[in-house]
Amino acid sequence: MKLLYSILAALACCVGLHAGDIYEGVVVDVMQGGGYTYLQIDDTKKRYWIAVEGVSLERGTEVRFQEEMKAKNFESKALGRTFDELVFASNLQYRTHVQEAGNLALINAYVEVSPYRQNGTLSVKEAWEQRTQLSGKSVTIRGKVVKASSAILGRNWIHIQDGTGVNREVGRIVFTSQELPKVGDIVTATGMVAVDKNFGSGYIYKIIVENATFTK
Repeated sequence: MKLLYSILAALACCVGLHAGDIYEGVVVDVMQGGGYTYLQIDDTKKRYWIAVEGVSLERGTEVRFQEEMKAKNFESKALGRTFDELVFASNLQYRTHVQEAGNLALINAYVEVSPYRQNGTLSVKEAWEQRTQLSGKSVTIRGKVVKASSAILGRNWIHIQDGTGVNREVGRIVFTSQELPKVGDIVTATGMVAVDKNFGSGYIYKIIVENATFTK
């Protein structure tokens, strides 16, 4: 972020500042240069370029970002190109389309009592039912990893089931972490509970456990 802020400070005297407007679109072109990633965005109404600190994204990726500043006739010496208009952006979020095949091992048989439960752990059902009281608190759940998606919004997303649920439907809880257990692993997962968490771009969770760690 230091690189972004230094550029913004240098430009502040000659371009208009926008108050953190949020935009969404699809990446249709990508260029790298000078520590920046330049993304051409299609929002169905128009196409335009944004610059963010270096990331690795592919064409076709859905993104959401916050506008920090917009510059007219911006010259990128690293690219040897002048942009008629360039948006400097922060808080970039993006979706990746993870192939489900080979990355999904859902539990379909409902049980009243989790077969994985140990002293000091909650079941998926208990965590769902107590989520309001657990908000902002550390929780430990033991279960089976049924899905693991890596490097989405700067973190890994791990889905855990134990056969319990709500209304006799097998439930699951999503954990975010820098760790990445394998699908099929039986793990004890500990992290901080958040409820009604909105990550934008359609990602809303009634319960999610963040900054999780895993032991077998």
